Amino acid sequence: MVAALNPPDDTSPLPVGTVIGGDVVEGVLGRGGFATVYRVRSPSGYVSALKLLPLDEGPERAERAWREMLLGTRLNHPNLVRQLGAGKWPLENPRYLWVKMEMVEGPTLDAWGLAGGRTVGEVMERVLEVASALAVSHEAGVLHRDVKEANILVSQSTGQAVLVDFGVGWHPACPTLTKGMFPPGTPAYRAPEAWAYGRAHAGEPGAHYRAGVGDDLYAVGVVLYRLLTGRFPFRPAEHGGEDVEAVLHREPLPPHLVNPRVPLAVEEVCLRLLAKTPEARYPGAVALCKELEELRARTDVDWARVLYPERRRPEKPRARWGRLLAVVGVGLAVALGAWWLGSSQEVAPEEPTPEPVRAVAAPPAEAPPPPAAAPSLALRKDSAPVKQPQTSDPQPQATSKRRKAAVRTACLGLTGAALQACMGTPQQVPSERPAPPPQACPAGALETMKNTLGLSLGEVKSVDWSSVRGMSVLVQEDATLRVGGDWETGADRWGKGEKVALPNNTRLTGKLYVKEGRVYGRFTE
Repeated sequence: MVAALNPPDDTSPLPVGTVIGGDVVEGVLGRGGFATVYRVRSPSGYVSALKLLPLDEGPERAERAWREMLLGTRLNHPNLVRQLGAGKWPLENPRYLWVKMEMVEGPTLDAWGLAGGRTVGEVMERVLEVASALAVSHEAGVLHRDVKEANILVSQSTGQAVLVDFGVGWHPACPTLTKGMFPPGTPAYRAPEAWAYGRAHAGEPGAHYRAGVGDDLYAVGVVLYRLLTGRFPFRPAEHGGEDVEAVLHREPLPPHLVNPRVPLAVEEVCLRLLAKTPEARYPGAVALCKELEELRARTDVDWARVLYPERRRPEKPRARWGRLLAVVGVGLAVALGAWWLGSSQEVAPEEPTPEPVRAVAAPPAEAPPPPAAAPSLALRKDSAPVKQPQTSDPQPQATSKRRKAAVRTACLGLTGAALQACMGTPQQVPSERPAPPPQACPAGALETMKNTLGLSLGEVKSVDWSSVRGMSVLVQEDATLRVGGDWETGADRWGKGEKVALPNNTRLTGKLYVKEGRVYGRFTE
């Protein structure tokens, strides 16, 4: 039932060779908060997974053990783990309930999906299989309540997704066991309505949120978002915090802005699953299956698109030294920045080199996908800030309200920054290079930039990194970069500029990518 995250070994609580329900224990497959799963073999040689749940660790644990066993008897589907039997162990003075299930050997869904080389079609097939499993489960009155990649395995034998672990599942016939506000589950997959209930009923004795079908569907949306982008839409902690505000009130960054390989039709499904209310999502898993099947029937070249290229052995990072000046421009592709290496006109003084400051922060928990191919950006001979050419409004496109709202909140239209650096070695710069080509913003972004954020097309805002002025800075490939500034003043380093609708200390978060002759910066948040 659980993938062999750890190979079978002889250090399990039960010795190898122990007989349970007629099967012989061969090793441990995995351990969780409520149970241990063993690999067992029948006298005929059939290998299966046996979950051992303690009965002597309090009435709640015992009731959960019985609940999981009973829920398993109600479910039968190729994309649901199949229950083969159950009983108590030892026969005399039993201390455990054992549940024997079919062995599903294979990686978890995230390990499978983010490994590289998976097409859009392959990923959506796995999501359809999960939706099918939930459709059967919900029809039987069973909620999973902990849908996440760790509980979805991709079978090595069939290639299909299998939903496992109903240990915190629920059925109307089952009594409520949780004494806290929320049912057991994982905060990052918890639906907005659950967080809203928790806030509205905080401190009320006996207040307990009752999950519904919409909670399982929202969790599928989080799973799909991670498969498409390699990151969570939001990361709320167990006891709330700043990211809970985002879950409740912010639209997630549209997946195609994080990973340009994501087709817009797939993005629509993902954003609908992540809607703030269950009414705005699909009415049920059956409706989700129908939508995914219709999407598959309309497949085109996008369905064969690889979401993440095959990973190659990383090259040795190339470093660039210099003094940094960030110039934030306006009017090119949203969330895309370009960093230029300046000429030798601004030469560092001849003095002992101070300890370099690395323009790199700790890597995020979820690594973003590789960036889209950056436009061919030229080096400038002069060291003045480079103004981006003004772009015309793209033709209006039919987009959903969710994507427009997300663009309003996350798509600021800041193209990144032009970066000038004093090189330790002379750079061969041609006398003239063409200006970087314009690139259209997503639909609605230009209007938002002008009317909502007060940003003028072609305008250049500059932020002088005074904290590193006069110091050598190591720009390392694949570095994470954050740029802050006094945005409300809108003043550049020459004292010019107008106020924009960004609060002071707003941070633009992105990554640096070192290429031959230039450094690219791509801002995504």
